[in-house]
Amino acid sequence: MKDKKIDIFIEKLLEWNKIHNLTGAKTKDEILENIEDSIYPIRFLPPIENCLDIGSGAGFPGLILAIFMPKSKFVLVEPRVKRAAFLNYIVSTLDLKNVVIENRRVEEIKPKKFNLITSRAVAKTSSLLKLSKPFITKDTILLFYKGEEVEKEIQDIKSKYDIIKRDKRRYLILKDLDG
Repeated sequence: MKDKKIDIFIEKLLEWNKIHNLTGAKTKDEILENIEDSIYPIRFLPPIENCLDIGSGAGFPGLILAIFMPKSKFVLVEPRVKRAAFLNYIVSTLDLKNVVIENRRVEEIKPKKFNLITSRAVAKTSSLLKLSKPFITKDTILLFYKGEEVEKEIQDIKSKYDIIKRDKRRYLILKDLDG
């Protein structure tokens, strides 16, 4: 992964993380693992026009996906001021024209429809479905980055779903939602 933007992202995240504790990833290798985790789904996602990332934190997965999917528009929602400031700084530093940062809770965002909604380490699946509802069409794909306990979270889910396993990560994909 020799992308110059990724190198700058890693350098800046390590700098900011020393002061602001933006993520648990404290080394270059740990950040690279998070980057690889973020972009893994690109191999099975269809082309995406626009994406809403709920709880973007330090940029995983939304900002990283935006770097690797420059033709797609991304809205990154991060209510915590320090993390939103970092995201804005990175978007400016990397000149990412396809990213908008919303420094507020997703419940405060004006409803708009998205092709893809992502989230990682934010909430249980049932809560994420409620938060996502105003942004869903019948064609929206929900991609939630989950852990090994995901099967317990989806027992009551009536939507079609797939789970793609990679090490301890479970990529939960929900489709054909009614909006």
